[in-house]
Amino acid sequence: MADVCELRVGGQIFGGWTDIEIQRGLEQLAGEFSLQVTERWPGQDAPRPIVPGQRAVLTIDGEPVVTGYVDECNPGYDAASTWFHVSGRDKTADLVDSSAIHKTGQWKGASMARIARDLLAPFGVEVAVGARAGAANQAIPSFNIEEGESVFDCLERAARQQALMMWTDGRGRLVIDLPGTDHAQTALNEGDNILRADGKFSWRERYSEYIVKGQARGHAQHAVKGSAKDASVNRHRPLIVLAEDNAHGPSAAERAAWECTVRRGRANRATIRVQSWRQAGDAGPLWAPGLRVTVNAPRLRIRAEALIVSVTYLKNPNDGTVCDLEIADPRAFDLLSGVRTAKLSSHGASKHGLASGKGDPRGKKKKSDDDDWGSL
Repeated sequence: MADVCELRVGGQIFGGWTDIEIQRGLEQLAGEFSLQVTERWPGQDAPRPIVPGQRAVLTIDGEPVVTGYVDECNPGYDAASTWFHVSGRDKTADLVDSSAIHKTGQWKGASMARIARDLLAPFGVEVAVGARAGAANQAIPSFNIEEGESVFDCLERAARQQALMMWTDGRGRLVIDLPGTDHAQTALNEGDNILRADGKFSWRERYSEYIVKGQARGHAQHAVKGSAKDASVNRHRPLIVLAEDNAHGPSAAERAAWECTVRRGRANRATIRVQSWRQAGDAGPLWAPGLRVTVNAPRLRIRAEALIVSVTYLKNPNDGTVCDLEIADPRAFDLLSGVRTAKLSSHGASKHGLASGKGDPRGKKKKSDDDDWGSL
């Protein structure tokens, strides 16, 4: 039987949950879960022996999807029923909640991977450097903890300088990497396996021109400036960005191009609901963040390869067992800190048109890199 969710706590396994919500994503450092069971238990007085702070592993069909701790427990009852609600997060949640502390709080010539391992050692969190994260092993001349910042905020600054991302792998490890090029086995097709689709196309965080300013270091410091324009934003909306580190990061022009591309890509999202937590009609692997998937949803005006940014596994009496997939234009993640980190494959979004048209034997017109979902 597929889609079996179990919580392993204190040497015991608890299943039979009637309401399940599990969230995992590339843009959240810690996955989280919320589970509830509501049953008619005549004469049942003892609640499930789960308490906050316990180590917990949440599995789907035996595969860990959240490895961390129980955050909250909420038992309750009335004359007819007993219920128990429990929630928790990955071990990496402590990095979000806790302050960064390490000896002098300063590193000289250390890599991001070394800085991460130093900061994470007291938390018992392992660091995994991915195959596309070579920059994580490159020396950073000087890096300091800023007073009062969390471990995550500290590492996020280092990741931004090195053009990298961080997430967790469901096994409690901090992953330093970039989204890969692995493809889902199943495409998302309107009228077939898409149960529901919600698009979001926004201009709130988009601007007509991005102007990056900073200081370049050398024998003498001098001001640097770069700019990039978003052709889709047709009214005056300039944004000045102060570069974090021009000495060791990308150029001001690259940083401006990144700001434009990433903001455009992250402003255009869609959430697609499918039946089951697994691909290929229960027979395939779990839907997971970081997979690239072909999307054919004409009513959202999306015909493209998309990146699965986050996954929410849901089960409740109203919806049954479903999975919500938040998708985005992969180009929003192919450019990080002004550095082009990957080229899309031959069947990627740079080849796929985002709307049907002439001039392509597959019925899709080719689009330029300046096109975006929200302008169609």
